[in-house]
Amino acid sequence: MKNITQSTSAHKPSHLIVFGGTSGLGLALAMHHQALGWQVSVVGHSVAKIAHINSQHPDIVAHCCDLTDRFQTQNLLDSLLNISFQRVIYSAGSYTNERIHHLSQADSDKMLTINLQAFEQVFRWASEQLKQQSYSLDFNKSNKLSLICIASIAGTMNYPYASLYAKSKRAMIATASAYRAALAPYHIQVNCIASGYIDTQALRDLNNGDASHKPFIISTQTAVKHVMQAIDKNIELAIFPRSMRYITWALNHLPKPVISWILRSKLDKTT
Repeated sequence: MKNITQSTSAHKPSHLIVFGGTSGLGLALAMHHQALGWQVSVVGHSVAKIAHINSQHPDIVAHCCDLTDRFQTQNLLDSLLNISFQRVIYSAGSYTNERIHHLSQADSDKMLTINLQAFEQVFRWASEQLKQQSYSLDFNKSNKLSLICIASIAGTMNYPYASLYAKSKRAMIATASAYRAALAPYHIQVNCIASGYIDTQALRDLNNGDASHKPFIISTQTAVKHVMQAIDKNIELAIFPRSMRYITWALNHLPKPVISWILRSKLDKTT
Protein backbone atom coordinates (compact mmCIF):
# COMPACT_ATOMS: atom_id res chain seq x y z
CA MET A 1 0.00 0.00 0.00
CA LYS A 2 2.86 2.37 0.79
CA ASN A 3 4.31 1.97 -2.69
CA ILE A 4 0.92 2.62 -4.31
CA THR A 5 0.50 5.84 -2.30
CA GLN A 6 3.93 7.09 -3.24
CA SER A 7 3.34 6.27 -6.91
CA THR A 8 0.02 8.14 -6.95
CA SER A 9 1.60 11.18 -5.27
CA ALA A 10 4.52 11.15 -7.68
CA HIS A 11 2.22 11.36 -10.70
CA LYS A 12 0.13 14.22 -9.32
CA PRO A 13 1.57 17.51 -10.64
CA SER A 14 2.57 20.16 -8.15
CA HIS A 15 0.52 23.35 -8.29
CA LEU A 16 1.93 26.88 -8.36
CA ILE A 17 0.00 30.14 -7.91
CA VAL A 18 1.70 33.36 -9.06
CA PHE A 19 0.27 36.69 -7.93
CA GLY A 20 1.36 39.25 -10.48
CA GLY A 21 1.84 36.39 -12.92
CA THR A 22 0.37 37.83 -16.13
CA SER A 23 3.50 39.69 -17.25
CA GLY A 24 7.19 40.25 -16.59
CA LEU A 25 9.13 38.05 -14.20
CA GLY A 26 5.94 36.59 -12.73
CA LEU A 27 4.75 35.25 -16.09
CA ALA A 28 8.25 34.01 -16.93
CA LEU A 29 8.36 32.06 -13.66
CA ALA A 30 4.88 30.68 -14.31
CA MET A 31 5.87 29.43 -17.78
CA HIS A 32 9.12 27.99 -16.46
CA HIS A 33 7.25 25.98 -13.84
CA GLN A 34 4.76 24.81 -16.45
CA ALA A 35 7.64 23.58 -18.60
CA LEU A 36 8.84 21.59 -15.58
CA GLY A 37 5.45 19.88 -15.36
CA TRP A 38 3.76 22.04 -12.74
CA GLN A 39 0.10 22.96 -12.84
CA VAL A 40 0.05 26.76 -12.90
CA SER A 41 -2.43 29.47 -11.91
CA VAL A 42 -1.72 33.18 -12.29
CA VAL A 43 -3.38 36.29 -10.88
CA GLY A 44 -3.37 39.68 -12.59
CA HIS A 45 -5.54 42.77 -13.01
CA SER A 46 -5.26 43.36 -16.76
CA VAL A 47 -8.18 41.90 -18.70
CA ALA A 48 -6.18 42.14 -21.93
CA LYS A 49 -3.21 40.23 -20.49
CA ILE A 50 -5.47 37.56 -19.06
CA ALA A 51 -7.23 37.17 -22.42
CA HIS A 52 -3.82 36.77 -24.08
CA ILE A 53 -2.82 34.05 -21.61
CA ASN A 54 -6.12 32.26 -22.11
CA SER A 55 -5.51 32.33 -25.85
CA GLN A 56 -1.79 31.51 -25.98
CA HIS A 57 -1.42 29.37 -22.85
CA PRO A 58 -4.76 27.61 -22.27
CA ASP A 59 -3.21 25.21 -19.73
CA ILE A 60 -2.50 28.14 -17.40
CA VAL A 61 -5.49 29.16 -15.27
CA ALA A 62 -5.71 32.96 -15.09
CA HIS A 63 -7.64 34.89 -12.45
CA CYS A 64 -8.52 38.58 -12.72
CA CYS A 65 -8.13 40.52 -9.48
CA ASP A 66 -7.31 44.09 -8.49
CA LEU A 67 -4.94 43.64 -5.55
CA THR A 68 -5.50 47.26 -4.49
CA ASP A 69 -9.03 46.23 -3.48
CA ARG A 70 -8.66 44.10 -0.34
CA PHE A 71 -12.26 42.87 -0.53
CA GLN A 72 -11.83 41.72 -4.12
CA THR A 73 -8.53 40.12 -3.13
CA GLN A 74 -10.15 38.32 -0.22
CA ASN A 75 -12.96 37.06 -2.44
CA LEU A 76 -10.34 35.60 -4.80
CA LEU A 77 -8.47 33.97 -1.92
CA ASP A 78 -11.71 32.48 -0.62
CA SER A 79 -12.42 31.05 -4.06
CA LEU A 80 -9.02 29.31 -4.02
CA LEU A 81 -9.51 27.62 -0.65
CA ASN A 82 -10.36 24.24 -2.15
CA ILE A 83 -7.34 24.21 -4.46
CA SER A 84 -4.34 22.21 -3.36
CA PHE A 85 -1.10 24.03 -4.10
CA GLN A 86 2.52 23.57 -3.11
CA ARG A 87 4.06 26.93 -4.01
CA VAL A 88 2.96 30.56 -4.05
CA ILE A 89 4.99 33.34 -5.64
CA TYR A 90 4.08 36.96 -4.90
CA SER A 91 5.47 38.87 -7.87
CA ALA A 92 3.01 41.77 -7.96
CA GLY A 93 4.53 45.22 -7.62
CA SER A 94 3.94 48.90 -8.16
CA TYR A 95 6.59 51.54 -8.83
CA THR A 96 6.61 55.29 -9.26
CA ASN A 97 9.92 57.06 -9.83
CA GLU A 98 10.01 59.34 -6.81
CA ARG A 99 13.32 60.84 -7.95
CA ILE A 100 11.45 62.46 -10.83
CA HIS A 101 7.83 62.68 -9.71
CA HIS A 102 6.43 63.78 -6.39
CA LEU A 103 4.01 61.14 -5.20
CA SER A 104 0.33 61.75 -5.76
CA GLN A 105 -2.15 60.30 -3.30
CA ALA A 106 -3.16 57.68 -5.87
CA ASP A 107 0.46 56.61 -6.53
CA SER A 108 1.19 56.47 -2.81
CA ASP A 109 -1.87 54.35 -2.08
CA LYS A 110 -1.16 51.97 -4.96
CA MET A 111 2.47 51.36 -4.02
CA LEU A 112 1.71 50.85 -0.34
CA THR A 113 -1.19 48.52 -1.07
CA ILE A 114 0.41 46.27 -3.69
CA ASN A 115 3.98 46.23 -2.37
CA LEU A 116 3.06 45.70 1.27
CA GLN A 117 -0.58 45.37 2.29
CA ALA A 118 -1.76 42.96 -0.42
CA PHE A 119 1.50 41.05 -0.07
CA GLU A 120 0.84 40.58 3.65
CA GLN A 121 -2.77 39.58 2.94
CA VAL A 122 -1.69 36.95 0.41
CA PHE A 123 1.20 35.63 2.53
CA ARG A 124 -1.00 35.27 5.59
CA TRP A 125 -3.61 33.34 3.59
CA ALA A 126 -1.08 31.18 1.76
CA SER A 127 0.82 30.29 4.92
CA GLU A 128 -2.37 29.06 6.58
CA GLN A 129 -3.26 26.92 3.58
CA LEU A 130 0.24 25.47 3.34
CA LYS A 131 0.28 24.67 7.06
CA GLN A 132 -2.89 22.63 6.60
CA GLN A 133 -1.27 20.77 3.72
CA SER A 134 1.90 20.15 5.71
CA TYR A 135 0.04 17.77 8.02
CA SER A 136 -0.76 15.35 5.20
CA LEU A 137 2.36 15.45 3.06
CA ASP A 138 5.48 13.30 3.12
CA PHE A 139 8.26 15.84 2.94
CA ASN A 140 10.58 15.28 0.04
CA LYS A 141 12.14 17.36 -2.69
CA SER A 142 9.29 16.81 -5.12
CA ASN A 143 6.52 18.24 -2.95
CA LYS A 144 8.36 20.81 -0.81
CA LEU A 145 5.95 23.53 0.25
CA SER A 146 7.22 27.03 -0.39
CA LEU A 147 6.36 30.73 -0.26
CA ILE A 148 8.32 33.08 -2.49
CA CYS A 149 8.18 36.87 -2.77
CA ILE A 150 9.81 39.17 -5.29
CA ALA A 151 11.19 42.21 -3.52
CA SER A 152 13.93 44.49 -4.87
CA ILE A 153 17.56 45.22 -4.26
CA ALA A 154 16.34 48.70 -3.31
CA GLY A 155 14.91 47.14 -0.17
CA THR A 156 18.34 45.97 1.00
CA MET A 157 19.49 49.55 1.45
CA ASN A 158 18.85 51.29 4.76
CA TYR A 159 19.14 55.05 4.70
CA PRO A 160 16.92 57.91 5.90
CA TYR A 161 15.94 59.24 2.48
CA ALA A 162 14.78 55.95 0.98
CA SER A 163 11.71 56.10 -1.24
CA LEU A 164 8.33 54.63 -0.39
CA TYR A 165 9.07 51.89 -2.92
CA ALA A 166 12.37 51.02 -1.22
CA LYS A 167 10.84 51.16 2.26
CA SER A 168 7.94 48.91 1.28
CA LYS A 169 10.33 46.39 -0.29
CA ARG A 170 12.50 46.51 2.83
CA ALA A 171 9.41 45.73 4.88
CA MET A 172 8.64 42.85 2.50
CA ILE A 173 12.12 41.43 3.08
CA ALA A 174 11.71 41.65 6.87
CA THR A 175 8.23 40.10 6.72
CA ALA A 176 9.45 37.20 4.59
CA SER A 177 12.25 36.58 7.09
CA ALA A 178 9.72 36.42 9.92
CA TYR A 179 7.55 33.98 7.97
CA ARG A 180 10.61 31.85 7.25
CA ALA A 181 11.28 31.49 10.98
CA ALA A 182 7.62 30.91 11.84
CA LEU A 183 7.01 28.29 9.15
CA ALA A 184 10.21 26.31 9.67
CA PRO A 185 8.51 23.93 12.15
CA TYR A 186 6.00 23.11 9.40
CA HIS A 187 8.79 22.35 6.91
CA ILE A 188 7.60 25.22 4.68
CA GLN A 189 10.41 27.14 3.05
CA VAL A 190 10.21 30.90 2.52
CA ASN A 191 12.49 32.73 0.11
CA CYS A 192 12.75 36.40 -0.76
CA ILE A 193 14.21 37.62 -4.04
CA ALA A 194 15.93 41.01 -4.16
CA SER A 195 17.03 41.59 -7.73
CA GLY A 196 18.51 44.52 -9.53
CA TYR A 197 17.15 45.76 -12.86
CA ILE A 198 15.37 43.16 -15.00
CA ASP A 199 14.67 43.94 -18.65
CA THR A 200 10.88 43.61 -18.52
CA GLN A 201 8.30 45.44 -20.58
CA ALA A 202 7.22 47.37 -17.48
CA LEU A 203 10.76 48.69 -16.97
CA ARG A 204 11.05 49.59 -20.65
CA ASP A 205 7.74 51.44 -20.47
CA LEU A 206 9.11 53.50 -17.59
CA ASN A 207 12.14 54.42 -19.70
CA ASN A 208 10.62 55.44 -23.01
CA GLY A 209 10.83 51.94 -24.43
CA ASP A 210 14.52 51.25 -23.72
CA ALA A 211 16.01 50.26 -20.36
CA SER A 212 19.42 49.17 -21.69
CA HIS A 213 21.10 52.10 -19.92
CA LYS A 214 20.20 50.71 -16.49
CA PRO A 215 23.30 49.50 -14.60
CA PHE A 216 23.90 45.74 -14.58
CA ILE A 217 20.50 45.05 -16.16
CA ILE A 218 19.75 41.36 -16.78
CA SER A 219 17.31 39.54 -19.03
CA THR A 220 14.12 38.00 -17.72
CA GLN A 221 15.40 34.49 -18.44
CA THR A 222 18.59 35.17 -16.49
CA ALA A 223 16.45 36.39 -13.61
CA VAL A 224 14.35 33.20 -13.77
CA LYS A 225 17.56 31.15 -13.55
CA HIS A 226 18.67 33.08 -10.45
CA VAL A 227 15.25 32.75 -8.80
CA MET A 228 15.06 29.00 -9.40
CA GLN A 229 18.57 28.53 -8.04
CA ALA A 230 17.61 30.47 -4.92
CA ILE A 231 14.55 28.27 -4.43
CA ASP A 232 16.47 25.04 -5.06
CA LYS A 233 19.22 26.07 -2.64
CA ASN A 234 16.67 27.50 -0.17
CA ILE A 235 18.41 30.86 0.10
CA GLU A 236 16.62 33.15 2.55
CA LEU A 237 17.41 36.39 0.71
CA ALA A 238 18.74 36.07 -2.83
CA ILE A 239 20.39 39.27 -4.08
CA PHE A 240 21.47 39.41 -7.72
CA PRO A 241 23.17 40.12 -10.03
CA ARG A 242 26.45 39.58 -8.17
CA SER A 243 27.83 43.01 -9.08
CA MET A 244 24.82 44.74 -7.49
CA ARG A 245 25.09 42.50 -4.43
CA TYR A 246 28.70 43.61 -3.92
CA ILE A 247 27.82 47.28 -4.38
CA THR A 248 24.94 47.23 -1.89
CA TRP A 249 27.07 45.28 0.60
CA ALA A 250 29.80 47.92 0.36
CA LEU A 251 27.37 50.81 0.69
CA ASN A 252 25.65 49.29 3.70
CA HIS A 253 29.01 49.04 5.48
CA LEU A 254 29.74 52.74 5.11
CA PRO A 255 29.03 55.09 8.04
CA LYS A 256 25.39 56.20 8.03
CA PRO A 257 26.16 59.88 7.33
CA VAL A 258 28.27 58.90 4.32
CA ILE A 259 25.74 56.53 2.79
CA SER A 260 22.97 59.06 3.41
CA TRP A 261 24.95 61.77 1.61
CA ILE A 262 25.85 59.51 -1.33
CA LEU A 263 22.35 58.17 -1.90
CA ARG A 264 20.59 61.47 -1.33
CA SER A 265 22.86 63.32 -3.75
CA LYS A 266 22.96 60.57 -6.39
CA LEU A 267 19.52 59.05 -6.22
CA ASP A 268 16.96 61.35 -4.66
CA LYS A 269 15.00 64.07 -6.41
CA THR A 270 15.77 67.69 -5.74
CA THR A 271 13.33 69.11 -3.19
